[in-house]
Amino acid sequence: MARSSTIPLRSVLFFYALMTLAAGIWIYAARLPVTLIGIEGLVEAYFLGIALFVISLMLSAKFQWAKELERLFAEVLTPLSWPVIFLLALLSSVSEELFFRGAAQNQFGLIPASLLFGLIHFPVRKTMIPWTLMAVVMGFLLGGLYIYAGNLLAPITLHFLINFANIWIINQKYMSNPSVLG
Repeated sequence: MARSSTIPLRSVLFFYALMTLAAGIWIYAARLPVTLIGIEGLVEAYFLGIALFVISLMLSAKFQWAKELERLFAEVLTPLSWPVIFLLALLSSVSEELFFRGAAQNQFGLIPASLLFGLIHFPVRKTMIPWTLMAVVMGFLLGGLYIYAGNLLAPITLHFLINFANIWIINQKYMSNPSVLG
């Protein structure tokens, strides 16, 4: 019998819709100056995305903690079709960047927004602590790219590329060898 993903798609859609709505209300109510679209930072976002994906592959090949994280994500994020992977990457990148860069960073600054970004990636298991720490670092990278670019499209693009590439590679790797999941 084929294994199905444990990701609750309706709940994920609802969560990201609420996050987007909350960000929009926050940005509007606080009259925050948010530029959504621009070409500044897009080239940098693509190169950073590729570099971070390669680093992710290297970490997973070399370190046990990274292999364990990958396996934990594979339990939840496989099997997923290409359109579902695309949708998850798109929704997470748009809603999280609107909320954390567009609202939180504009309101409170880079450091609080980056720490908050890490906190929402809170580890539900001890083995996920590196994921939370990486999320804090990514918060600073995404926030720095937002400051540099002056628009949300650049960090949305970087966030999308990282999420899409990592979920896609996990699906490719673990669906070709599902016995590793148990």
